[in-house]
Amino acid sequence: MRIIKFGVNNFRAISGGLENNQINFDGSNTIFIFGQNNVGKSTFLAAYNFFFNDQSPSVDDFYKRDQSDYLEFEVQMGVDDLDLKYIQEKQKTKLESFKRFLNEQSEIKIKRTFTLKSDKGKVKTSEPIDRTWNPGTNKYDDNAFGSIGLIQVFQALMPTPILIKAMPSEQEVEAIVNEILSSKAKLRLNDKEMKELKDAQDTVKNLQEKMYNPISINQYQDEVNKHFKMLFPDTKIEIGDSDKVKWTEDKFGKKFNVEFRKQNEDGSHDDKTPSSYSTIGHGAVRSAIFSLLLMRDVAEELAIRSDRKEYLILFEEPELFLYPKILRSLRELIYSVSEKNYPYQVLCASHSPQMIDLSKRNSTLVRMVQDGTGTRLYQVKDDDLKEAKEAKTFEDLKQAMYEVLRFNPHICESFYADEVLLVEGPTEEIIIRGILQKVNSGKDLFIVNCGSVTNIPFYQKVYRKFSIKSHVICDTDSQPTDDTDVFGNPVFSSGIQQSIYQEHLQNCNTKPRLGGLLRTHHPTFEPAHQQTSVDVACRFPAYPANYGKPFNANKYWLEVLEPNFDQESIRTVPIIIYLMDMINFGWV
Repeated sequence: MRIIKFGVNNFRAISGGLENNQINFDGSNTIFIFGQNNVGKSTFLAAYNFFFNDQSPSVDDFYKRDQSDYLEFEVQMGVDDLDLKYIQEKQKTKLESFKRFLNEQSEIKIKRTFTLKSDKGKVKTSEPIDRTWNPGTNKYDDNAFGSIGLIQVFQALMPTPILIKAMPSEQEVEAIVNEILSSKAKLRLNDKEMKELKDAQDTVKNLQEKMYNPISINQYQDEVNKHFKMLFPDTKIEIGDSDKVKWTEDKFGKKFNVEFRKQNEDGSHDDKTPSSYSTIGHGAVRSAIFSLLLMRDVAEELAIRSDRKEYLILFEEPELFLYPKILRSLRELIYSVSEKNYPYQVLCASHSPQMIDLSKRNSTLVRMVQDGTGTRLYQVKDDDLKEAKEAKTFEDLKQAMYEVLRFNPHICESFYADEVLLVEGPTEEIIIRGILQKVNSGKDLFIVNCGSVTNIPFYQKVYRKFSIKSHVICDTDSQPTDDTDVFGNPVFSSGIQQSIYQEHLQNCNTKPRLGGLLRTHHPTFEPAHQQTSVDVACRFPAYPANYGKPFNANKYWLEVLEPNFDQESIRTVPIIIYLMDMINFGWV
């Protein structure tokens, strides 16, 4: 199976309805959840782990311990021929009834619900109610797991969650390696060999060697190190057999340990530099876990199928304990899951804008916010970016995103803001940043230099997708304004300004409202600040054009605006008027 959608409601910090708290995995192998602080991003990682492992919630797992509402999990899965074959083997009589719950895309949707109830003065959790969506009637039927009834059968088909914690222990790293190698080892033994094992212990040694093929283990180690050395080139991971006794009556299989080895430039072992778990650092250990997991298909010799995912890696704040260079390399490694047919999907909860890359295909960004009605997810996929940029192909989109990131590598920081101001170039950006330092309003207003007036509509669309409020300041470029609309914004019917106005109007009409103020300089910034309506002490001087706009903007701020900032004349400057109106803007 592969995950298409996963939703949760009233689970710990998540509330506000299933429809607002669903992640769409379809077409994406890597998903990053980001957003406001303390809104429960990591709770989504815990939620899937909780559901998969058939856990029963305590009272504290219910949002605010609310007895009046349901705790719900909803998962939609893609079913393939291997899944149907497995069901036929385990629940042969239920196969045809199971197929009735598959839609035209061979997908099944199930829901698990819990409630709180009072029993003799104590609050307890009810037994789970499991239902399956009937595509024929478009409603849920009281059939558990597509009529299979047993979560264990369904669970065996779902992508297995593997959680990478913030501070994993040495034992957790070794547990992952041993689970990976032993899972394949057991599958290597057929029924006849199992009988031989029971009948004659003297055959066990040969069987054990057959299970733990040293060539396969060495290949796994080599592939792991190819990825790990991208992050830590002077360190090597070694997987060794830690068993002293190969066989006892109650012991089946081998146990492996994981060691870190520092290396010299020529690849030889550096025995002078400590490389224990305590000295290697949490960042290296977490990166090692991800590398070990990423090469799991090598150890298990899985047949790669793009439509099938065996595991869901739940990565909690991958940026922790890493300095910027290694962080960028880890980001590339994580996104490589999107671009290759690995048998994994990856779900990351992150606080770092450095983990966001708009240029990657088959990946999804999810912004999580919290308002008076609960939590809510806003999701942007590469298809959305392609549409917003009006790119004909994904290669065109990739090139366009590279240009955006080259011009402003910090643009992803704006996705963590609640409110942005879009400007077309460095002149406005430099001056507005100076003003904000003087005003100290306390408002979280992120300034986005769009690089060009023609880029503004793209940013307007993207911020709308993420439900981020936006204002705009741009030049008219001598385009005429027809009127002002009901929101007090100038109306344009030609040029790129028409597109900017239409996108802004759409933002103003959303619920909740996302469009703030649209203000313009006519025809451009410099002439607008040389008009007679601007006090003579605050007008833009006739700086030589060959100095460049950024240089002249900085001089205008330092030599004119900042010295007069506390004077009444400053209130005649358009950029000051616009920015103060935006700072004081009341969102309805």
